[in-house]
Amino acid sequence: MHDGITFEQTGKRAVVLCTAPFEVTARNIARMMGLPDYPFAILDHPLGSCTPAEVKARATAACEQAIEILTTP
Repeated sequence: MHDGITFEQTGKRAVVLCTAPFEVTARNIARMMGLPDYPFAILDHPLGSCTPAEVKARATAACEQAIEILTTP
């Protein structure tokens, strides 16, 4: 989260990936860093025990969210 926000504050677009259980923490970090509405991609948890098909599905979902984040002014 910190790196993504730092990039944004320097004018570089970034997408942060966050799994659902960490959404509250990510939103608090964004708020503390001065960007309370910072958009980030939220993925299902966990990632480490996913099958290849589950990884592909989560990557597709992340990509769709990333495109929305990067193309919205």
